[in-house]
Amino acid sequence: MAEAHPASRQFCFRHPTRAAKRRCYHCKRPVCPRCQVKTEGHIFCSQHCAKRHARLRWRGNWARLNKTALQGWWVKGATLLGLLAAGGLAIWLSANFDRFLFAPSSYETGISPPKKRDTGLDREKMNWESEGPVAITSPASGAVLAGGTIVVEGTAPREAMVGLYLNGRPKAVELVPEGRFRFEGVALGERQNILQARFFDNRGNSSFSKAVAVSLKGPAAAPPAASLPEAEPLPPAPALNIVRADTSRREVLLTFDGGSDDNATASILDTLKEHNIHATVFLTGEYIQRYPEMVRRIAAEGHAVGNHTATHPHLTSFSFDGRQATLPGVTKEFLSAQLGRAAALFSAVAGRPMDPFWRAPFGEYNGQILKWAADAGYRHVYWSPRMDTLDWVSDASNPLFRSPDQMLAKLLKQAQGSPEGLNGGIILMHLGTEREGENRADTMLEGLITQLAGEGYSFASVKEASLPK
Repeated sequence: MAEAHPASRQFCFRHPTRAAKRRCYHCKRPVCPRCQVKTEGHIFCSQHCAKRHARLRWRGNWARLNKTALQGWWVKGATLLGLLAAGGLAIWLSANFDRFLFAPSSYETGISPPKKRDTGLDREKMNWESEGPVAITSPASGAVLAGGTIVVEGTAPREAMVGLYLNGRPKAVELVPEGRFRFEGVALGERQNILQARFFDNRGNSSFSKAVAVSLKGPAAAPPAASLPEAEPLPPAPALNIVRADTSRREVLLTFDGGSDDNATASILDTLKEHNIHATVFLTGEYIQRYPEMVRRIAAEGHAVGNHTATHPHLTSFSFDGRQATLPGVTKEFLSAQLGRAAALFSAVAGRPMDPFWRAPFGEYNGQILKWAADAGYRHVYWSPRMDTLDWVSDASNPLFRSPDQMLAKLLKQAQGSPEGLNGGIILMHLGTEREGENRADTMLEGLITQLAGEGYSFASVKEASLPK
């Protein structure tokens, strides 16, 4: 066979010396075998042409569909009927919503709870079938009641805060010193009702009771007045509450709360001693009883020791409903006893009195509580805004979780972010931790001290600092 004349040959548009036997399916330019891109059974000169061809093909198919099927009278009719049906269904559901919230026949097999309302800081999903340390003992689930108001009783851990939910809404709350709760005059505002209790213990643990479903035989009670306690206003700072020391001094206050664990205490004290720094620690009576040798070391090394109450109880309803309302059961006598027991334990162990400062458990306080503590001889020390290290968050999946490096970076950024920086700042950390290994917050203390010292900051305890009057 005679060889084709060179003038009749095709050459690759990229490589003029290479023969091209195929053309790009999209742009029609000749391509040699080396430049061919095979996609969906076609030859293209590049991925760009292949993608462009796919886009154009999709647009063409959509245009053909739009000109034919989607413009048909039956499509328009079906769409209109669908919209009318959806609107009718929405109206019917809104009028019969309670049929889906409460199903008496499902009391034993499972309860469908009402949609959870916003309850302040209580953002956890309700577990409507859980079994936990808190339980409603009366009324019994499935009871049919004649009256519109009832009494709800149950059990919970000692000195826990217990909140009652009615149909998903926070209803009432109280402190439970003896492990039993009783809510009187609970008004049932609907024919079918779900009751659930939730406890909050002194370590920050929380759990719901199993749900109790009750129904009304007679008419529902009239909507009652708010039964939650009223929040006391806070006094003008810093009368009874120190949030920051003198901002004109380049000085930082390191503070540590000691609740029930001491597994980070030795490391913290070693670092403070190495840099000759006095910090402020707030100790509970439980901590003092468990770790007397560590308490004696804290006192011997010159740190200020404040009161963190005897058993670290909740004092306000903040964890339940986001309000700083004094809990029913928390009285002036109760708080005075809590502070007095912790102070007596410390004096017996350390051989000296506690310093006249205190920190409320969980940061829960209001004006009334601060006045009660002041009458007992204590001034409250809070922490400065954005200076809680959040070292108490141990679950890495929690959005509040910060690694030690992130804690350090946040504080250093704040120190450099304004002329005031960390001046007079009160930093919150803890003497115990549930974190492990490199996530332990005390591992960043050395870096915090050295880097802040390098920027001209000094450190003081609450006894040494210049405090507002």
